[in-house]
Amino acid sequence: MSHPALRISDMSIKDKSGVLLVDRVCFSVERGGAFVLIGETGSGKSLVAQAVLGLLPAGLIVSGQIECDGEMVNLADRAALRSHWTHQLALVPQEPRSALDPTMRILPQIAGIAQQHRARAAMSSVSLHHTVERQYPFMLSGGMAQRVLVAGALTTDARVIIADEPTKGLDDDRVEEAVLRLRQIQEHGRAVFAITHDIRVALGLGGQLAVMRDGQLLEQGPVHNLISAPRHAYTRAWLGADPDRWQARKASTSVDPVLEARSLSYRVGSRTLFSDLSVRLHHGSITAVIGPSGSGKTMLGNVLLGLARPIAGSVRWKDGTDPHFVRRPSLRAQYQKLHQDPASAFVPGRVIRQQFIDLSSVLPSGYMERDLPPLLERLGINPGLLDRRPDEVSGGQLQRIAIARLLLFEPLLLVADEPTSRLDPLVQREVMELLQELVNERGMALLITSHDRRLVRAVAYDVIELG
Repeated sequence: MSHPALRISDMSIKDKSGVLLVDRVCFSVERGGAFVLIGETGSGKSLVAQAVLGLLPAGLIVSGQIECDGEMVNLADRAALRSHWTHQLALVPQEPRSALDPTMRILPQIAGIAQQHRARAAMSSVSLHHTVERQYPFMLSGGMAQRVLVAGALTTDARVIIADEPTKGLDDDRVEEAVLRLRQIQEHGRAVFAITHDIRVALGLGGQLAVMRDGQLLEQGPVHNLISAPRHAYTRAWLGADPDRWQARKASTSVDPVLEARSLSYRVGSRTLFSDLSVRLHHGSITAVIGPSGSGKTMLGNVLLGLARPIAGSVRWKDGTDPHFVRRPSLRAQYQKLHQDPASAFVPGRVIRQQFIDLSSVLPSGYMERDLPPLLERLGINPGLLDRRPDEVSGGQLQRIAIARLLLFEPLLLVADEPTSRLDPLVQREVMELLQELVNERGMALLITSHDRRLVRAVAYDVIELG
């Protein structure tokens, strides 16, 4: 009888206080097939992968069994699990840059001297030129670095490749490329266990799809069956959160500008990111800046906010003010930026409430009692979260808290730099709907930088394409 490449039986994970984090998870991955696990941040997806690899954080207790190609192993036996690395299990991490040693050339990182011929064959199979083997990680694009990790997994004898968020933060073209690389793994006869927020990964790989929430598998089955006829309300909500299913937004009718830029050019070293670019943003408008990584999206937002100087052209805020020569703090406070990573906007280790209190020198007296509570209620933020540190709240919660802090300044313009790239689909839709409502209610202008064309089609009327 043929065994699956990987079978998980009755996996449960508890913390040291006995709180159940993962509840009796069972699934199998067939040889040459795929099993895709989707679910919101904090649902337990990554804990499942860590348990399979014997890499759970200290203090967590796991029970259940894993079967690798017919051999049974207790999930609590970390040493036995780790003995299956390379010949049974291999990991393709979600952050290629952090997974590669910046001081080593590529080939030695993929394989030792004895396996260099296999490494070269694997690199060739994922369309990496032979010259890449002598390069360092910093010399590679994000897509190339990801291919290096896939080549490393192929160089091993692992029958199951675990891919953790393989498309996180990638533009549309690179999403397709990442899925193609995972399919190449399947074509080599390996099985793929993928953890993702992106339904396109499941559609591209086929096989089985499972939906996880609060540590439980709500439902699982063949990908196309589950997508076409989901049984659980949460699954239907998840699928409905895909940007392709959002209703398109109507254009603003306002002609009153909050910003006008003419003939902008910006260069980094010898490379010109954009040239002769003009932008006009109105009250109540939503404009998107789209393009691949490195095309200058973030830099354009910085130029419009007066945080970077163009080599040519001009930017004028309301009433003709040049942002590089603003003398009124009240005006500068009305042109705000929502960062891609909400954690980067807060001081780590410092209680969030205190970081709101720190604004007392630039906000009107009484804002903590008068202005902040209704904003928290409007944004669905539990006031108790302010008594935590930034690392003690989820990404979606911290993003809403960051929005609340910005709205205290009553901005005319909000530049949102990839505001949802680190969020799961449900939270992404929630954040974008919230931003759209605030644009309508407050009449501010919203400029979004994004690599996601589907999201842009759903929320923006005017689009600026770079790169």
